Order: sequence, then C-alpha cells, then structure tokens
Amino acid sequence: MRSDLGKILLTTLFLACGSALAADGPIVEAYIKFISANKPLAGIGIMQDKKVNGLVIPTDMLTDVFYYRGPARMELIELAATEIPVEPVTNTGEKTEVVKRPVRGIKATTPTHALASAGKPPIAWIDLPTKQGQLHLILMVNPGKDNGITAIQDIPGSFPPGSNRYFNLCSFPLTVKLPSGDQRIPAGSSKVARPGSKENDYYDLQISSLVNEAELPAYSGRVFHMESTRKLYMLSPGPGELGRIVIKVIEDRPPPARSLAQKPPAPKSEK
Repeated sequence: MRSDLGKILLTTLFLACGSALAADGPIVEAYIKFISANKPLAGIGIMQDKKVNGLVIPTDMLTDVFYYRGPARMELIELAATEIPVEPVTNTGEKTEVVKRPVRGIKATTPTHALASAGKPPIAWIDLPTKQGQLHLILMVNPGKDNGITAIQDIPGSFPPGSNRYFNLCSFPLTVKLPSGDQRIPAGSSKVARPGSKENDYYDLQISSLVNEAELPAYSGRVFHMESTRKLYMLSPGPGELGRIVIKVIEDRPPPARSLAQKPPAPKSEK
C-alpha cells in the first residue's frame, strides 16, 4: 500500500514539474520602445521577474528603451496601488538616544503604497519570437484591436537618424515619392528611406494609394529635414472613400553613440 502511494506521489510530482516547465517556456530578451496608437496610456505595466514595471505610453513620441527579459508572451496589464503593510513597533520600555542630524535637500518619506496587478485580463499582449536572439522592437499599442500590439523591427543601424520609416497600416499599397526616389510599400509592411534632402532644408513629400490598379493622390506636403532626427510615419486608412489616408508622424532623437575613441576618465590616484 505504501509502495503504491509513493508511486502516485512521485507521478503527481513529475507531472506538476513538467507542466510548470511547459508554462515557463523559453525566455526572450528584448529592447523595446512603445508608442500608443490612439490615446496616452497610464496605470499599466509589465510583470517581470515577479516585479511590476509601470509604464506611461504617449501618442506623440516613443518611450525610452525598456529592457524586457521574460516569457515569449509579453502582456501589458492594468495596475492598481496597494497599501504597504506597516510593521508595528514594539515598545520595550528602554530609552534610546536619538541623534539629530541637519536635514539637507528634500526629506525622503517612507512609501505607503506600491504598484501591483489589478487582477484583470491583459489589455494587450504579443508573442515575441524565441529563435531570433536579442530583439530590438518598436511596439505600437492599440488596446481593443486584435491582440492590441503591432511590432516593428528596430534593429540597430536599420533606422538611423536622418532617415524615415513609412509603416503602411492600410489594406492597399502605398507609394511614397521622395527626392531620393519612389518607395512602394505593400499593405501591412514598412520601409526605411532617406529623403535625399540637405540638412535643415525642406523637401517635397507625396504619397499615393494604389486602389483597383489606379494610383490616387493621398497626400502632398513640404517636410523639414534634420539629420539628427528619425521619423516614423504611421499611415492609416482615412474616413470616406477607399484610398484616403491619415498620417501620424513620430519624431525620435536617439542618443548619440559613444565614440570608440572616448575612454572613461582615469581614476584619481590616492595621496
């Protein structure tokens, strides 16, 4: 009887361990910048290493780089503030000497609340690839539409300052006409191109839609070019007739890469 009970316990333990390992799955490492498609998002975050990382995702600029290391399915969750329990101080009756020190700057206060998951389903999620090594991504968040996240590759060097990335969110192809040449962008894809303009100068930008094999003018304007800035053009379908588009431009100024010739300052010698 004891022998059978032991076998049952061992089998149960083995199955539990196996299911836990399957639930964990491969670990993904990614450097991510977020942008919100419609409205600024606050009070959300990502659970990572059993800790909550709060996020604020704007609509008009990319966030700072967020380092993610966790399961392939990355989830954005709603957060809530929870009160931190205060441990009672026991009075021993003994007098303790209090040393008063001058207060400098801003006096730190003990936090009374901490961020935690609100316990609701994720507002958005994405399954990150597990066999591509370290990832570099721009994630556009649009809760309520499919899984709520659209990924754009942001491999270092592929979208440098001075260039533009045109992301076609329409169901029809687009042609972006630049001084450097025309760029044909299929539906649901993106391309990076330099406009072919001088620094601190204007250039002509035209975009046309290809609908039923007919090329329809969709946008025309003048754009100011800076070599220190990269621009992400979000090209979405507009209201009304098929072929109209709505353009949203997000400017990003990556920090300058540290020169290899620069060396950290030498440590001061002790006297």
